[in-house]
Amino acid sequence: MKKFFMLALLALAMNGAYAQSNVPNGDFENWYNVVVNASLNYDDIGTGLTDNWMATLNSLATVPFSLGGPGPVTVFRTTDKYSGTYAAKAISKAFPLGVATIFIPGMIGTAKMDMNGIKALLGQPCHDCKPLHFTGYYKYEPASGDSCAAVLLLSKWNTTTHKRDTIGYGKMVQKNAVATYTKFDVPVNYTGSGTVDTMTMLVVSSAGFNVINFEGSVGRVGSTMYVDALMLEYPAGIQQQFAQQVGVTVYPNPAKDVVNVDLSKEVTGGTFDVYNTAGKLVGSFGMSQLKNTLPVSNLSNGVYYYRLMDGNQFLNTGSFVISK
Repeated sequence: MKKFFMLALLALAMNGAYAQSNVPNGDFENWYNVVVNASLNYDDIGTGLTDNWMATLNSLATVPFSLGGPGPVTVFRTTDKYSGTYAAKAISKAFPLGVATIFIPGMIGTAKMDMNGIKALLGQPCHDCKPLHFTGYYKYEPASGDSCAAVLLLSKWNTTTHKRDTIGYGKMVQKNAVATYTKFDVPVNYTGSGTVDTMTMLVVSSAGFNVINFEGSVGRVGSTMYVDALMLEYPAGIQQQFAQQVGVTVYPNPAKDVVNVDLSKEVTGGTFDVYNTAGKLVGSFGMSQLKNTLPVSNLSNGVYYYRLMDGNQFLNTGSFVISK
């Protein structure tokens, strides 16, 4: 029930109490297995390559031997949990790549690996999201004075500067060991204006990470962070509920000129919004039939995210690839 994404905004209450909302798969109960070859496979967060909201850097394991691979697997499913059945275990590791060794932090969140640039693509579409706190439970085993971090960044795309404007930001850094599951609480400070369109949420076993260029990351190999029960806190009366309402199948994937979108049930007045990795809206299509064919020949090669909407309600989200 917690593996897909929907957003519903309710009326704002007048009291100062907080309401909580689960991050999609923030309890880390859903994992899927990726088979790289006959001798290598790994578990990753979610239910499949496209049906997940959070991600890891584990796809580095698919780097072929001819290019210096395989890369390290840095996030693991563990039964050493705070609640439920599973939690996530993130371990910072080294990746010998030719003459250089790149430090890879154990990272969990809305960041997906970009193999070409050895960097992470940040964020998930999240319209008008304004949580007040980012919380979760963690343990930490630092190596040689390292530190871990939890980060929440809310941003919007600026069509004038063609850059992202920061609307809200919060960060927690922990330097000391934490032996038992302990709650972290990251207040979000809003210093920018405008409507948020993208949420970036990260928990990292080495706080000196650089998602733009991993060659700039610093930390200690072996630093280990256990994470469970990630939550967002909102003012009472505002909820961000994550649950699948309508099943979506997108094919072919990768696509070239058209993409087919099949829905599990009809949506009256539905829209299928497509965003690029910068969070910019690049297409919006009416979506009311069970089977739909959308023209995408105008999109350049790359990964795109979609949101199925019914008015102001999120019904589902996911991604597809354009490759021509």
